[in-house]
Amino acid sequence: MIDLHIHTVASDGQYPPSRIVEMAAAHHLSAIAIADHNSVESVADAEAAAAAAGINFAPAIEIDTIFRGRDLHLLGYFITYDTPDCRQYLDLIYTGKLDQTRKRVARLNELGFRLDFDELMAYSRGRLPTGRQYIDLMKQRPENMARTEFRAFIDGPRSNSPYLNFYLDYLRAGRPAFIPLDIQPTVGAMARVKALGGVPVLAHPSDTPEADVHALIDAGLQGLEVYTSYHDAANSARWLKHAQDRGVLVTAGTDYHGPEIKPEVKFAELPGAEDGLYERLKEAAAGK
Repeated sequence: MIDLHIHTVASDGQYPPSRIVEMAAAHHLSAIAIADHNSVESVADAEAAAAAAGINFAPAIEIDTIFRGRDLHLLGYFITYDTPDCRQYLDLIYTGKLDQTRKRVARLNELGFRLDFDELMAYSRGRLPTGRQYIDLMKQRPENMARTEFRAFIDGPRSNSPYLNFYLDYLRAGRPAFIPLDIQPTVGAMARVKALGGVPVLAHPSDTPEADVHALIDAGLQGLEVYTSYHDAANSARWLKHAQDRGVLVTAGTDYHGPEIKPEVKFAELPGAEDGLYERLKEAAAGK
């Protein structure tokens, strides 16, 4: 078994990389990848810990991109993450995401919530805020707690997974506080991943219209995350056929964040996540 889509505290995950590797060893995983949102901060520590534990490792990142008005997540596997080019690219993403965050906060205030941008950045310790920081900071304001719309995430119908649900209800494409990340088109991000020696793969493709996925494959997308916690068996079978028909790679990842962030996603529980997928991905990164 493998898991090629795991998050850590470097973005919106619950655990540090050392804990993730311990969990992977306990579950006898043969390969893992840390794929934090717009960050490689945990990759070096995870890579060293995985090597010590005898676990194969893929350096990775999950990049927020925009394609045809939709917010798409692009996975970049086996990127050269410790180079000036990578750091420069991450700085560019950070600048764009910072502007997006400022506009999101303004939009949320227009919608009647109370949130301060400077307080949010301080609360997230300079990192790009995630749904967790938004919710936890907003809980500290009585005026937010008095709103039915906000209480839905605290003790109401959306409290089963509040951080994810807040993102889904307010921040993603088509929602009231959605702000497009115009600096980061998906096709351009795919080219950046390739320039860094990596393999671009679309995360949880069932979020994306089939026509858009095929357009991205035509533009150079090299793989689809067929096996994921987002897909049931029928969806996995459907996207496996698309991948096979188009001759692109198949990958597998739970998108694990930890029980406090995504309680419905269990670590190392992913049918179809066999180690041959990791080997083919590694070969593709090596140009074989």
